[in-house]
Parts: sequence; C-alpha cells; structure tokens
Amino acid sequence: MRIGLASDSLGNVDGLVRALEHLARAQVDRVYFLGARLADLDAALALRRGVSRDAAEPSSDAEFLAAVEGALARQAAAKPDPLDGRIVKVASRACAEHVSGVYPPKQVDLVEGRICCLVHDKGELTRDDIANATILFHGNTPAAGVVAIGPRVFVTPGPLRAPAAGAPATFAIADVGPSELTLSVFGEDLAELRVHRAPLSGGASKLSVR
Repeated sequence: MRIGLASDSLGNVDGLVRALEHLARAQVDRVYFLGARLADLDAALALRRGVSRDAAEPSSDAEFLAAVEGALARQAAAKPDPLDGRIVKVASRACAEHVSGVYPPKQVDLVEGRICCLVHDKGELTRDDIANATILFHGNTPAAGVVAIGPRVFVTPGPLRAPAAGAPATFAIADVGPSELTLSVFGEDLAELRVHRAPLSGGASKLSVR
C-alpha cells in the first residue's frame, strides 16, 4: 500500500498544495496529514477545488449570492479529486480542531493487515498505542526519517515548513509491503531527497485488550 505523508505545514499552504498534487499523481492509496494546522489542509484542498484565496469579501446580498452561485458552478464543473475520501488527519493538542473536539489527536488505521497509529507528537503515544501498533506515523520532528525499535517502526515525513535556514521542507511517500517499509522523502520542489528502508515483522499486529 502507498501512503502519502505530510505534517507541520505551519502556514505553508502553497507547499502543501504542491505536495498533494504530487501525491495524487503518485496514485497514493491514502494520505496521512499528521498535524499541526488542520486549517492549512482545508485551505490546500479548497485551492485544489479552484477556490481562490484572493476572493473579495462580499459587500452586499447580491455579491454574496453571486459568489455562492460561482462556487457551485465551479464545483459542478470540477473533476473529482483523486484524493477525495483518502485523507486521514490528526490534530495536535494545540490545534483548534482538537480543542473543540472536531478531530482527535490520534487515529488508528489498518494497512496491509498491520495496525498503524497516527499522531502529531509521538510524546502523546501511550504504552498501549506502542504495544498494539506495528507502524507509528507521527509529525513534530525537524527531519524526515524511519526508526525501527524491535518490531515497531516509527515513521515521520519531516516538516513541510523548514525548521531552520538551510533545512529543507519535506513530505514523503511510504510504501508498505509484506516485509519492508520504504520511505521516499521529497523536497518542496518535488525532488526526491533520499530513501529510507526498514524491515517489518513477519506477522500482522494483533490487538491486545486489557
């Protein structure tokens, strides 16, 4: 299974739009957005649907109705987005969507029979999260990478807004196979920067109940 990964855009909506376009072309099966600003993802998806960020604020009922009619017409004419229904997202603890209870700080998904846990900050993971999951996807790191600890694999795409001068903004594609996870890391210019590989345990995860 092929999974697109992005996190920590922190206002870099244009970079997120480019990343989503690349992930759509790569025909990913799912996209995991690992925080921290879900508003960035909403804005990027709106831009993919053709909604202009520079639209003027309606100053009258007539202008408001015209804007609504225009939006409906664009929506009717737009082709289906290949990413529709494929995006899974988590909120950081500081995210307004988490505070309001709209989105959880963790999600659990099943990939190739393996339990995966998604979280923005891996410090939020509990002992049960780690015990039950084979692959743990997280954001809130200065660089993309894969770390295997025993049978568990921790995967992060790095930040889509560069954390420091000279550091690249990144996103990634994780190819999860029967025995190996391959993480391809891309820069904001869509160039492939590096590839990480990690073996996966032979059996799929079994959910423990306590």
